[in-house]
Amino acid sequence: MLTYAQKKYLFAIYRLGQNGSVVSSSDVSRLVGVSKASTVKMTQRLSDDGYILKEPYGKISLTDSGIKATSSLFTSSIILCDFLHKKVGIDEAEADRDAVKIVAELSEDSLEKLVGYALGDAANA
Repeated sequence: MLTYAQKKYLFAIYRLGQNGSVVSSSDVSRLVGVSKASTVKMTQRLSDDGYILKEPYGKISLTDSGIKATSSLFTSSIILCDFLHKKVGIDEAEADRDAVKIVAELSEDSLEKLVGYALGDAANA
């Protein structure tokens, strides 16, 4: 099971590379809000665990395992961001940040139930 920190990094790499963009360690550091040294350490761990590929000069990409682990989290964050923004009335940028935190922190069971609630609420609107 992925830790909160691992999810945050994978999520950042997923977002940064979404449009086929090349992802660098510096980009990840900025998005996650940590030092380059912290990013190097975590990306090495994620590489060792088979979630990312690290090329020379810091180019990073998700492996199939990394994409699989992250894509469902990304979908959940979009659903929760929409729910927090449209139904709860939270500013969209803050709702996006909060949705990422929720997705990274909650257990899979709690996340599944919360997303189900958000979808059910949206269906009843």
